[in-house]
Amino acid sequence: MNPVLTNSTNSQVSTQTAQLVTTSSPAIEKPSAWMREGYSPTEIILAAAILTSLLMGGVATVIMAMTGLVKTVAAETVNQASRKTK
Repeated sequence: MNPVLTNSTNSQVSTQTAQLVTTSSPAIEKPSAWMREGYSPTEIILAAAILTSLLMGGVATVIMAMTGLVKTVAAETVNQASRKTK
């Protein structure tokens, strides 16, 4: 007689439940809210452009004033030098 060995495997089916969690996407504000609150991208770009042009105008005015002052001082210095030589 041959003894027959049988292996009995106790297989249990395991189930896992998964819960789907939906995340809400951040709400995009309407452009009208941007204008009302004062932080619209277009408004910021426009303000930056205006401030930049005012700054450039101010710098140009200062440079022109300094140039005029230098010309005046240089001309006065030349006039005084020519008076001394006469």
